[in-house]
Formats: sequence, structure tokens, C-alpha cells
Amino acid sequence: MEIDFDTRQEAAEFYRNLPSSFRQVTGVMLINSRLAVFPEKTTDYKEFAQLIARYISERYEKKWIMTIIKNYYYFTDPEEQVAILNIVFAIFAGEKNDLPQTEVLEDRRTIITDALEGILQEHHSVSFASIVRFRLTAYRKALRRYVEIAIDEYKLEQEYQVFIDKLRRIIRAYKPLCEKIEVYDEQPFKLYDERHHLIRNIQSVRSFYPILKQWGIEAEPSIVLSLIALAPKQVIVYTDRPDYGVMKTLHRVFEDRVCFVPSSLHMTSGHRVSQ
Repeated sequence: MEIDFDTRQEAAEFYRNLPSSFRQVTGVMLINSRLAVFPEKTTDYKEFAQLIARYISERYEKKWIMTIIKNYYYFTDPEEQVAILNIVFAIFAGEKNDLPQTEVLEDRRTIITDALEGILQEHHSVSFASIVRFRLTAYRKALRRYVEIAIDEYKLEQEYQVFIDKLRRIIRAYKPLCEKIEVYDEQPFKLYDERHHLIRNIQSVRSFYPILKQWGIEAEPSIVLSLIALAPKQVIVYTDRPDYGVMKTLHRVFEDRVCFVPSSLHMTSGHRVSQ
């Protein structure tokens, strides 16, 4: 079978990207702007399709994703485009598996490989340009779905950041009510004041929610809002999960006011005698 490229340079670049072991086993030959390949087994077609898929992904995927972001969803700000692109690549890398939509996503590498394998087996001669431009509809559709999910996540992250910024401004706007609060990561969370007394009824928290509404915040009671209402100068959190979502929020809101300590240390601290 033969693959025709637009230029000899493009053909040579593709040829160089093929593993030498594959070139030897399948007898790949570079003839001007054409690549002659002699696959013998079904597995040869599969491997060749995977190699083409990798080449196309490395060369075109980023550009195609940026085009989708700009032309289909009309994000024109370069910073926003890059932020969405980074989320897409994070999904590719498996770093966003907590997003519900990713559970039903088809693997885009499988989609492109299957499409290419069918093309290679059905055609004796094929144009690489036609593959890129016309034969990868399902793959491009999959990329668009990834972008849609990334945009949804980006919007949520923006809303979350606005929420965090408002909470930071509230902290800066009101005078601290106490020096230190200690938080024990239990079910439910337990709060102790600077005299190591358990804080049972936080009236100030209950009266704090009308203030939140003045800042445009509609939120359910939480450990974060309780601490904001108490307005301590320092927050010490005894926890074994500093990377947990609520802990990250505490860190973002209170910044250098918060300190995370392993839970094992509070057992020997003597701070729980006044419950």
C-alpha cells in the first residue's frame, strides 16, 4: 500500500517518526513524496494505524482543539483559550477523572486508530492530506466533546474563584473576633477556641448569613463559613487529608492564616481536655 504526501519533506518527516523496528519488519520505503508500506498481518495494520494516530495527534491535535475553542465556542481571549486547552489535556492525562462527564467519553486514541485501521485495510493507495481533512470525522467530534466538558469545568472554576475572592474580601473587611481556632477533622468537624474549649453553639455564625447575602453569597452552612464568621487570626487544622476539597478551599480562603497539622499530633497536644 502507498500513502501520498503533499511534499517530499512531509513524507520524510513522517518516515523519520516511524520506529526503525517497524520500518524494517514491514519494509517501509520512502519514494519521493510517497511512502510504500508492505504489511503482512492484521496486526501490522493495527500497529501502523497507531503510529499514524500518534503522529497526527502530536502534529495537529493542539491546533484543532484551539480551533474548536475559538470557532465553535467563540472564546477569543488568549488566556481563556489556554486555560481551556490545559483542562482538555488534563482530561487526556487522566487528571480530571472526577468529572462525571468523563465516565462516558470514548477514548479519542481508540477512535482515531480504529478509523485509520479501516482506511489502511480498504485502500491500496491513500492521500495523507485526505485522511487529515476528510476521514477523521468521528475523531474531531470526540475532540469537540472533550472541549465541551473542559469549557463547563472552566466556567465552574471561574465561578469558584469569584466565590473564593468574595470570601477573602469578607475576611479582610471585618475585625478578627479571636486569636486562634483549632479544627479537628472529624465527623462532624469540631472547633476549639484559644482556651481549648469546644465551640458548641456559634450564634455569630447564624447571624452571619445575612451579611453573606449582602456580599452576594448564597451558601449552605459549612466549616469554611463558620470559620469566616469567627474570624480568627490563625486557624490550625488537624487533618490527614490536606489535599481534600474542603481543605483546599480553607487554604485558598484563609491563605497564610491557616496551618495544616497531622491528626496524630492532636492526640498528644492536651487540647481536648475541656470538652
